[in-house]
Amino acid sequence: MRVVIWTGGGGDAGIGHLTRCQALVPALLRRGADVQVIAQADVSLRSFIELEGADVQLVPDADAALSALKRTLPADLLVADRPDLTQADSEAHYGAGAGRVVLLASSRIGHYSSDLAIVDDPVLTETDPPLARRIEVGAHLHMVRPEVLALRPVAPVVLEAGKTSKLLIALSGSDPGGLTESLLAALHRDINARGLPVHLSAVIGAGWEAQRRTNLLELVDEAIEIIDQPASLAGAIAATDAVVTLGGRTTYEAFALGRPALCVPWDTTADYVFALDRQNLALAVDSSPETAAQAILAALDSPADINARAARAFDIVGAEAADRVAALCLEELL
Repeated sequence: MRVVIWTGGGGDAGIGHLTRCQALVPALLRRGADVQVIAQADVSLRSFIELEGADVQLVPDADAALSALKRTLPADLLVADRPDLTQADSEAHYGAGAGRVVLLASSRIGHYSSDLAIVDDPVLTETDPPLARRIEVGAHLHMVRPEVLALRPVAPVVLEAGKTSKLLIALSGSDPGGLTESLLAALHRDINARGLPVHLSAVIGAGWEAQRRTNLLELVDEAIEIIDQPASLAGAIAATDAVVTLGGRTTYEAFALGRPALCVPWDTTADYVFALDRQNLALAVDSSPETAAQAILAALDSPADINARAARAFDIVGAEAADRVAALCLEELL
């Protein structure tokens, strides 16, 4: 069967759509699918989508992506995972011969008709009425990259009260709220004032502006480790004890690697953060860096709660997610 994946990434879209599809491709191949990927992305992002066994085309802009997609249809299945999908796109895709359409981009669930929408968050947070004929929702459907799963431990970490812990601040590739600097400062001040056994590290993402990156590098002292524009966070997560995120894809990588996730409910991420908290997967802290720092350090000082959340999340988010999603995509075609 022919499967076409239409995705994109970079800029404001980040790389989440690309890496989600990258995780799905091997599971589709294992089921005998002939997979072709059309990705609107710069060649610098090739490593986030390219996989052996699939025909991957990287195209530079929306017009080129659309032209490439038209050349690949008809197909038995179209998997759509882009942040800009519209109802007109859906009608065009069915009209061009997409026999079955699966939507992975949950933000488009009220804007793009499909046979199936797969929402890999704990709950459906979109307010628009869904246009999908069927919806599957849950963190158990959240796919993480193969390179992350390669570092998956046998069991989640267990933090101990009073023992030295490593804390990683990873507020997405762009940190759209500009929270890293103020959160780092608050944590660093409180750790020093109270003599706490916490080692800090922080990520400068690929989406940071050059001047902001320079400013942070000049401000921090040697007590804080800066991880500058890593190609992947998997190694950094595996080398730490707990991770502070905005509730996005890095959170689920922390889950898969058995690390407690403490999430800042910033603006557009708040609904996801609070949903993760309600399901006892991550701990929601405050959107204020000062208050968040106090909550984070309190959680590390008495870690029973975040240990339990990490154990639950570790059991839910793992290698099985890609197989579950692939089975849902193909179930009416096999």
